[in-house]
Amino acid sequence: MVLISSLKPFLPKNPEEFCTNPYDVISKEEELELKKNPKSLIHLILPDGIGEEIYQNALKAFEKFKKEKIIIREKESCIFVYRQESDQFSHQGLILGVSLEDYESGNIIKHEHTREKPLEDRTKHITTTKVSAGLVWTVFKTNKEINDLIENIKKQKPLFDFKKLGYRHLLWKEKDVDIIESLKKLFLNEKLYIADGHHRAASAAEYRKLKIKEKSKKNPNAPWHYLLTYVASDDQVRILPYNRIVKKLPISEVEFLAQIKKDFDVLPIKSSFNPSRKNEIGLYLKGEWYKLLVKERKFKSIRDSLDVAILQDKILGPILKIYDPRADENIFFVGGLLELKRMEKYIIEEGNDLFINLYPVSITDLEAISAEGGVMPPKSTWFDPKVLSGLVLHTLEE
Repeated sequence: MVLISSLKPFLPKNPEEFCTNPYDVISKEEELELKKNPKSLIHLILPDGIGEEIYQNALKAFEKFKKEKIIIREKESCIFVYRQESDQFSHQGLILGVSLEDYESGNIIKHEHTREKPLEDRTKHITTTKVSAGLVWTVFKTNKEINDLIENIKKQKPLFDFKKLGYRHLLWKEKDVDIIESLKKLFLNEKLYIADGHHRAASAAEYRKLKIKEKSKKNPNAPWHYLLTYVASDDQVRILPYNRIVKKLPISEVEFLAQIKKDFDVLPIKSSFNPSRKNEIGLYLKGEWYKLLVKERKFKSIRDSLDVAILQDKILGPILKIYDPRADENIFFVGGLLELKRMEKYIIEEGNDLFINLYPVSITDLEAISAEGGVMPPKSTWFDPKVLSGLVLHTLEE
């Protein structure tokens, strides 16, 4: 079971100007451009400064947004439907609060470990500002009754309707108590799987622990009990590949190809390609394309069957000596890239040795691994498009 809650959040007066991508996918170049606009959320989620000054500047930005009415608080508790549309892909879900007690008890299921430094950063950010501006993206297994209620909410005029970052963004507000109660009852039978935002979820849980320690009596309705969440049906999800680029091979090209033939059928390909199925991997090695087909198809677990896991277990670790891909400086990651000519540029123009083109992980594999208590390999999934930050700001103050 999962307990959901309506919110009384702040909303931006001009969402097209205010909202941004999530903080962890914003490049330095994009950050600097966004900071030219004093009314951008960027000043709250990626503030300037050194050390503790960073978090104080985030708080100052939040206070400024409120004072100048760049964001305005809702007077009534409500939930929202959020939809992103384009010619290529559209998806939608609910924005609401989800009980952090359910996160702690395992009803909100994780699929990756958090890292110490990012978690410390986001925990300091949330404890200083007392606001959540970024959504934790979760999915539930397709439920017709929930999806029908979402469609019912969409019958009214949207509160926001604007274009940004290649998508049309629509937000509907629902304050009807009966509809919210109906959703609450339906979610009592659901589990949620975290798709994106593990550090945001973990930092909110850390803040809740601190607040419980401070209180002699627990207030079950306090906003800090709830996680700001984008909740979508699992048929509303698009996962794109999370590709790898190796800067320099530690061995010769000939030796590398010879070693990987132990576990893969290696087929030279005349033209570039995106893998068409699981256990098929593309390599662009020093100007030549190869298709790898996994030989052994009997796996101990679903996790071991993932191409990202096979790649790590059979190539990156034993052959290229990249044991910790998050920390090794000889590898970096590109999420969501499908354009083949751009892949080739990483090798031809930028001087890297190897581009590894992967087939995307399926949502059913992610759910199955999560349900078993398993952990996905690092950088396994790229959910696209990213949901905007700043559409809804969940204040944690009582």
